[in-house]
Amino acid sequence: MAEVDFLPNAEVLVSTTWDCNLRCSYCFLKEKTHHPDHARMSAQTARRLVDVLDRTMLHVESVCIHLYGGEPLTNLPALRAMVERAEKTGRGRFTFAITTNGTILSDEVFALLDRGNFQVIVSIDGPARVHDTCRRNVLDQPTHHLVIKFLEMLRTRTRCWVRGSAVVRSGWRLKNAVRYLRGLPVDVIKAQAVRVPDGAPFALSDTEKDEYLSDLEAVGNEIIDELENGQRPRDDRFSNRVLQILTGKSRDRFCGAGETTFGFLPDGTVTPCVLLDAAEHALGHIEDHKAGWLGAGRTWRKRGGQSGQCRGCSALSLCGGGCPAILPICGANECQIIRKNCEIARHIYSHFSDRPEMLLPLAGYN
Repeated sequence: MAEVDFLPNAEVLVSTTWDCNLRCSYCFLKEKTHHPDHARMSAQTARRLVDVLDRTMLHVESVCIHLYGGEPLTNLPALRAMVERAEKTGRGRFTFAITTNGTILSDEVFALLDRGNFQVIVSIDGPARVHDTCRRNVLDQPTHHLVIKFLEMLRTRTRCWVRGSAVVRSGWRLKNAVRYLRGLPVDVIKAQAVRVPDGAPFALSDTEKDEYLSDLEAVGNEIIDELENGQRPRDDRFSNRVLQILTGKSRDRFCGAGETTFGFLPDGTVTPCVLLDAAEHALGHIEDHKAGWLGAGRTWRKRGGQSGQCRGCSALSLCGGGCPAILPICGANECQIIRKNCEIARHIYSHFSDRPEMLLPLAGYN
């Protein structure tokens, strides 16, 4: 393996299954999650995954295993196998996160989440009248009441850090979603625009896009107020970029895909990200004895680069060229939102440029 710089943290996104017990109207993964024939990661493969990460990612101090999907809680044997295996590698080597729809409630679920001290990202769009319009189960039943119960049980039965996550779509403004999330028993919140092409069901209209950008500015000002009061903001969407400005760093890519982030599919295939699962993005397999996927990831990054339109963009140093998995879905809309996020991050930094120590609460959210 080629020599690489030592890094403090890395994250791997793991899809133990593409199966999902919901049929969310706007899901951009529905071609996978609604497929009748789902591959499921076995407990043996899950244990092997932890062993491989521990053996190969020696340049990383801590690895976060982020369970994604599909709904990860539909494959508890794989989750259990990872947690148990990670415990044997030594304290602090592995941490866990999970993105879940929060509708599967069982004693085993909460015992495992607590045992792994998971960071839990729970999807809940708003009150029942909003949430249940789109987020219904395979029997077309509403799910809001289940998610509320899930959050209550997380708080009473686990030590987990919790993020409330909402999708903003036509008829439901960002400011309303933020207000709703702030009333939930969660540590951090984030609401973001629906990721669908223009003209698709639930896509924001031109007027609603303008409202969304205006609401983003209001969120930025609210964060400034919280920082002025010495509080850690509940909404952390701008935090990484503000800290990036503070430390004077520039992004060469949107994220760490292929370097500090990798995706692992149910069959053990390795990709730069689970959302980039087409054959053209495959880097290798966890059974590759020499972990060639690490080097293949670096090659993938070099081959990618930014598009021509990115090179003259004022947000490039804070953006890195946009998410290669999301841009093909919603293109110009995503770029416009990212540029606005970068603009607001600069505004927050500028407000505290003479008092940079006031920005320190933005670090270390979990």
